[in-house]
Amino acid sequence: MSKTTYPMLTLAKAQSGLPKLCRDRQPVLITTHDKPVSVLLPIEDYEALIETMDLLANPEAMRILRSAKAGRLKYRALDLNDENFGL
Repeated sequence: MSKTTYPMLTLAKAQSGLPKLCRDRQPVLITTHDKPVSVLLPIEDYEALIETMDLLANPEAMRILRSAKAGRLKYRALDLNDENFGL
């Protein structure tokens, strides 16, 4: 997996430019004394991270993903009205 680098801003610059940073909708690493202290993320990125963590914490979902990756899972239609897609 490649390491992603984000633009860095000091806390003071991030504070003064917060409205523009929010409009730009790009991840930004915020630093204090040259050390990372926070990350500003677009809401879509944040929600994707939470969804991924939920999926990784679900043993049944992980079993299904491993089976699919190994080619041991047959195709079946998903129920899009079900929170767990009928799995």
